[in-house]
Amino acid sequence: MNTVDQRSARAERDVIGRDKIVTIQSPKTMVEKLLHRLKEQYESSDETKITIDELARYHVRRSHDGIEGLENKLVAANMSHYYDEAIEKKEMFAKLLERWSLYSSAQSIFVHILAKTEAEFSHVIYPQIPKLSEYEMNVMIMDRIVNPIVEECNSELMIISHNIVLGMVYWLAEQCFIRWHHSPRVVA
Repeated sequence: MNTVDQRSARAERDVIGRDKIVTIQSPKTMVEKLLHRLKEQYESSDETKITIDELARYHVRRSHDGIEGLENKLVAANMSHYYDEAIEKKEMFAKLLERWSLYSSAQSIFVHILAKTEAEFSHVIYPQIPKLSEYEMNVMIMDRIVNPIVEECNSELMIISHNIVLGMVYWLAEQCFIRWHHSPRVVA
């Protein structure tokens, strides 16, 4: 039987009898980096008075079909039964947006999740709405928008819950960036 006594061994590096297990940290994602930067800005009270252009874009309403406002959009989509929940969650998101918009890194996080939501909804979910049940549409919103954003953006400093992300969807609807109803096509 071979035995090795390394109790008095000295080396410039690790003394290992057989296998060394090394944990390599994967590179941080953009959002992880921004959350780290946000923590630094928050702790040093590094606030900004400027809203970055891409975030400012989302504060300007742009109705494509004359149906403006969250309630009207829900009515047009036969989803008015969501109104009370939608208005409450939209306000939760609006308050979070307002609170953290003083920090440039938080603005970048919001731009990222707003653009991601707008793109997913407009290019993946919206074209399928006529053939989806309300349940199927809600599942798509949860699977493609809400759950990934909660997983990607939640931190101890800025808590992004499922309600907040649903509120963001409703906020984007209020701002006319997403809609659940299809407008009738006008034939000339």
